[in-house]
Formats: sequence, structure tokens, C-alpha cells
Amino acid sequence: METADENAWHAWLERETPIIEDRLRNSVPSRRQKPANIHEAIHYAVFPGGKRIRPGLSVLGFKAAGGRGKAGAQLGAAIELLHTFSLIHDDLPCMDDDDLRRGRPTVHKQFDEATAVLAGDALQVLAFEQIATLPGAADRKVKVLAMITEAVGTAGVIGGQVVDIESEGKKVPRKTLEWIHDHKTGALFRASLVGGAVLGGAGPALVRRMTEFGEAFGLLFQIVDDVLNEVGTFETLGRDRGGDRAKGKATYPSVLGLEKTRLALNDAHRRCHETVPVQGKSEDVFRGLVQAVVVRLPEDWVPSNAGRRNGRPR
Repeated sequence: METADENAWHAWLERETPIIEDRLRNSVPSRRQKPANIHEAIHYAVFPGGKRIRPGLSVLGFKAAGGRGKAGAQLGAAIELLHTFSLIHDDLPCMDDDDLRRGRPTVHKQFDEATAVLAGDALQVLAFEQIATLPGAADRKVKVLAMITEAVGTAGVIGGQVVDIESEGKKVPRKTLEWIHDHKTGALFRASLVGGAVLGGAGPALVRRMTEFGEAFGLLFQIVDDVLNEVGTFETLGRDRGGDRAKGKATYPSVLGLEKTRLALNDAHRRCHETVPVQGKSEDVFRGLVQAVVVRLPEDWVPSNAGRRNGRPR
């Protein structure tokens, strides 16, 4: 199997990030705009952000489909706002009740619970404003809008969160675990990539290939996240490990155990490489993204087919 250096993804994203960040800053009101407190909370949540994988996927899909201009970055900014909304609400006391996100206090801890709820609500509105004003053909924008709303609603992120909460402290089958992950995490990853491709003019065959990769990648990302919550460091997670276990969350390690989780991880990693949707320079970026996710793991967890350099994960 071919392997790839994660630097291919990092180098590509580094070139695209200034455009994405500029679009994000133009998407949210100034901190000084009244009412300032809510806008301060929005900026706190969005900047500095995380790995920006979702907006990166939007731009990657857009450009791989032949799109030109900054529409892919605008869509990516909208999806990052939606992702941030989901994180703010996910951290609330009535949800996962987390105190830390990315190594600093969560929004409801830094401000207050009401501000956090309203900041998340506002981010949804701002995101759909960005989607509504996308440049390009109207029929493509309508398809993208339908795709994103489905990915965020009860058929996607919100639905996944509902079943995630319902499953806390319960013994759930693998089928339920996979449903949670596919909706709570995978749906928005998939919509980021496929939405960008549709906006860029992708035909049915490319959309199908992008969808297959998006599904495989979303699963890989979530399994890695589950494993890191068990064996990762504070520096990697931005919070203490073991939080999911303490809350009785349905995760791969809690449902399958560590050894079967390792097998699922290796299988998801293989599927990602098998479903890379394009060839050429963009192919290296896709493969690099897959590697960038798995090398966050401790060395003994990195899939054996991930490629190594000087004995270290590559």
C-alpha cells in the first residue's frame, strides 16, 4: 500500500489557511459591535481555532473539482462556524459539561452559560448567511445548502448528539456506536468535502468518490479521537484524558475494547487510502491528511501500514 507524508497536507493547508482565516474574520461581527459580550464570546470560540480540517476539506474538494476563486474558502468558513457552534453546545453543563476545550476554559466557563448558548445560536445564523451569499451557480448553492443543513440537523450532528446522550452509561451494540459517530462526527466531515466538490462543479462520479472517502475519513478521525481520550496526552487533547470513560460515553474502546479498536482503526486507515478520490498532486494532499490524523496517536497505536521514517511514525 502507498503511504504518504503528513507534511503534504500540512504544507497545503498552510498555503490555504490565510484565505480561510480572512474569510472567517469577515464572517463574524467585530468584538466592539453591540452587544459586545456575545461577539467577544464568538471570537473567543472561533479564534484561534483548532486544526481547521473541515474548512480545509471544503477548499480541497472545491479545487479538486476544478473550482476557482475563494468560494471554497467561504464555504469552509461557514462549516467551521457550524463546527464551532456544535463544540460550544457540546461542552455545556446540560450536555457533556466540559471545563476545557483546546487547553483553555470552555465558552460557558469563560463567560456564562446563557452567553455560550446564544453564541452557538448566533454562529449557526452567521454560517448560513455565508452559505446563502456564496458566489457561483444557483443550482450548486442550493445543493450545498441542502447538504449542509442535513449534515447539521437531526439527520447529522444534532441527531448524533441526541443518541450519544441517550447512550451514556449504557451497554450499546457496535451498530449504535457507529451510528453515533457517523452522524455526530462523520456527517460534517463528509459534507465539508462533498459540498466543496459540488460547489466546484464535480460530476456524479467524483461526488460518489468524495463521499466514499469522506465516510472513511470521518470514521478514522473519530476512532483516533476515542483512542486518544484513553491513551493521549494533555498536549494532544487540550484536556485531561479519560473524560469519555468517566461519563460513560459510547466510544470504540468502551464498546469493543482496545484490541478490537486497534483492528477497527487499521481497517478505517486502509479504507481511507483505498478511497482517495483523485490522482496527481491532490492525491498526495488527501493521503497526507490521513497520515496527519493517525500520527497524533502514540507510536504503538499508529497503523502498521502508515509508513515509518527512522523508526518513527511518518
